[in-house]
Amino acid sequence: MKTLIQNNMILLQRVAVCCVLILAFLNGCRSTREISTTGGALTLKTEAGFYNALKEQTFQYNTLTARIQFEVALSNGNSASSRAQLKIRKDDKLQISVQPLLGIEALRAELTPDSIKIVNRLNRWFMVDAFDNIKGGTEIDFNFYNLQDIFTNRLFLPGETSLPDNLRNLFRWEQTKTGYVVRTTDRNGQHYAFTADANVRLCETEIKGSSSPYVLNCNYSNFRPTNQQFFPVNIKISLQTEDQAQYALSLQFSNVEVDAPLEMNFVIPANYQRVSLQQILQSIEML
Repeated sequence: MKTLIQNNMILLQRVAVCCVLILAFLNGCRSTREISTTGGALTLKTEAGFYNALKEQTFQYNTLTARIQFEVALSNGNSASSRAQLKIRKDDKLQISVQPLLGIEALRAELTPDSIKIVNRLNRWFMVDAFDNIKGGTEIDFNFYNLQDIFTNRLFLPGETSLPDNLRNLFRWEQTKTGYVVRTTDRNGQHYAFTADANVRLCETEIKGSSSPYVLNCNYSNFRPTNQQFFPVNIKISLQTEDQAQYALSLQFSNVEVDAPLEMNFVIPANYQRVSLQQILQSIEML
């Protein structure tokens, strides 16, 4: 039994690292009333009206904390689930603490605009690297700011730190049977599509490669009132790589809190062994 628990915890840690790398590759209170993102009569908006409504409903925060129950399915059929805590200080740090058993932390990852740090408390190793190195040789124009926007259900411009005012000049807008879609292409030819429902809430973000056939898809659902705003407490992220491998990450948020005082410590014990990003990628390939 002890060996089984240890193996499961090791798998969870590796999966957690995998989650961070998958997300970067492109990494309140609950009401009893669910707000659906589908259904209802569509009130047609002009292009200008759509962007005005989207700006009004964009999730606003300076800090965000939440409990997360996540589940990962790997391409080889393996899967794992765990609890975690998410902390975000907008435009500064994003931190994930994986706590598979009784709130005991097994792994912590911290991302900033410039760096990624991971500390594994079970196997006593750590990694520190530049954020851009996560992408390896990929052409995708994706940064820390885009990653935090995926976690918080916000429209973003690939490779940029924020959205300018002239959105109509940067995105191609169209109406659909159930809502709206805005599209853009980054400087390397990757395609981005953001789908909004009839309430002008973002419910899907999709990124497609140009020269390599990968697809990253993020679906947002189950919007709940949070700090007088609506936040999707269910996020499902799927990735199909160029070699047709498929990965899926499901996140269920609870105890979402906005703009509360936030501490984001990251301590690396002196006796931990430093590993490289390549070593972590090799361990993921062995899952």
